[in-house]
Amino acid sequence: MPKAKGKNRRRKFGYNVNRKRLYRQSRKRAAPRIECSHIRHAWDRTKSVSQNLAEMGLAVDPNKAIPIRKRHCLISHSFNAGDGNGG
Repeated sequence: MPKAKGKNRRRKFGYNVNRKRLYRQSRKRAAPRIECSHIRHAWDRTKSVSQNLAEMGLAVDPNKAIPIRKRHCLISHSFNAGDGNGG
């Protein structure tokens, strides 16, 4: 099957294009819009997600922010407290 005439144009490299600006614009377009205005205005593009959230006083991982104590520690403390009272 023959090719369509005029559809095989060679791609040429654009030397006069600012690649840094293109990269920044594409990142800006790809970033999602943050609905909360306080977070959006406090956000710094040069910092990581965890650094930005830490500056705002927010936790990235709630499991690390408020660790859950293990049950066997709580049980052993309650038994020790009961023995110390002598009751």
